[in-house]
Amino acid sequence: MSFFEKFGRSAMELRSIKCITVTGVLIALDLVLKLISVKITADLKITFAYLCLAAIGMFFGPTVAFLAGAVTDILGFLLNPDGGFSPLFTLVEAVGAMIYGIFLYNIKPIGFEKKQTDTEKNKSLIKTVAVSLAVGVGAGLLTGAAMLGVSALMGLFAGDEGTIGKIAGIFVGAQFMYIGAVIGFIYGVFFTALIMSGTKEKNGSESSLKIILSKVTVVIVCNLFMTPMAMIISGYATLDSMIAGFPLRLVKNLIQCPVDCLIMIIILFPVLSAYNRIFPRNGHKSKVKEQVGGIAND
Repeated sequence: MSFFEKFGRSAMELRSIKCITVTGVLIALDLVLKLISVKITADLKITFAYLCLAAIGMFFGPTVAFLAGAVTDILGFLLNPDGGFSPLFTLVEAVGAMIYGIFLYNIKPIGFEKKQTDTEKNKSLIKTVAVSLAVGVGAGLLTGAAMLGVSALMGLFAGDEGTIGKIAGIFVGAQFMYIGAVIGFIYGVFFTALIMSGTKEKNGSESSLKIILSKVTVVIVCNLFMTPMAMIISGYATLDSMIAGFPLRLVKNLIQCPVDCLIMIIILFPVLSAYNRIFPRNGHKSKVKEQVGGIAND
């Protein structure tokens, strides 16, 4: 399915009562989960409401997810007003939900190995550990090299006064390269082990990778870029305060992202399997074929 075709098919889902009903239930659950979120700072909080928007995107695609994200943000503000309302934050929520829909629409349920001998388990574990460490080392080296390049580039502007100099100052220093290398290694090991462990089919690995990519993309686009920009434009924070708080935001998201990916894989696949059992995609066609066959036999 092409990129733009996903939006067209997703828009067609809105004609289905099933889509409206299931989306409404997930929006309600999203609102409940937002009420029990944990605040770290004034603009940083931990919540699991993203699971509901991810599920909507997985079931009905990016168009439905975008609309659902906008509705959840507006209803969430009406139920629990926290400061003034800004349509920019509604856009951030909608774009995040849309990203889930782009990556997760029509993914296939993962397959797990249910029966393995002890020898097969040991071989599988050794293979997972070896590949994960190899990928981790490679990811660490690449990330460290990328951070070194960024640090060298930012060093050209770090001495300047003003906004550019302040932003560049965050990314200058050898420790920035070392921290990046460590983060790259951890992510490489974690995500590779997560994808390889327990999957017996290619579809399982691809679906796990799509879930990981969807969350990483949301973190980069929405959490690290759009949200700070929305805070500044809406007047809730100054540029200087956002620059000063960016390291904390970055660290918080780097720590939380792998955990969120693991939670998404654990939750979304069983939810998808249950959804497919309740609403089989070919169920209607099968019934039509049975009815036609019954008429022909009569």
